[in-house]
Amino acid sequence: MIPGGTAVTIPGTKTARGISMAESHVVTGLVAKRGQLAGRIEQCRRELERLVADVGHLDGSIKLFAPDYKLEGIRAKVPRQRNQFFRQGECQRLVLEIFRDAETPLSTRQMAEALVNRKGLEATPAMIEQMRKNVWNIVRRLAGNGVIRDAGTEGGAKTWKAC
Repeated sequence: MIPGGTAVTIPGTKTARGISMAESHVVTGLVAKRGQLAGRIEQCRRELERLVADVGHLDGSIKLFAPDYKLEGIRAKVPRQRNQFFRQGECQRLVLEIFRDAETPLSTRQMAEALVNRKGLEATPAMIEQMRKNVWNIVRRLAGNGVIRDAGTEGGAKTWKAC
């Protein structure tokens, strides 16, 4: 300790736990993060136990009303996370409008940029990439339904046009 209360770190000195003083703040942060994650794991385990119990109760209720029902045939239904930027079906309607207004085939990136502009969102690279992923899912669905078709490539990117 220097007079006036200033601590001096001497290279190579160790704390009581065997960690150098220069690294102790890093270890403290890592320990805190590990504690947070362990707490989340415990919370998820409790939630999982509750859900397993709920499924067991539902299975019992089904068997009560239909004893011969094959529970193994019930497929798990994964919940979808809603997109925060669009209402139900809005993104697909906008993509179809963009196709209708386009004079040439469009890539998913061009459609994403047009979508960002139509929604009045800030055109950051992250936003355009998120919209490109949304557009790609819609394009795949529309192409599968025969509404749009592959129009080749332009500049290395696959382009699409309305049928």
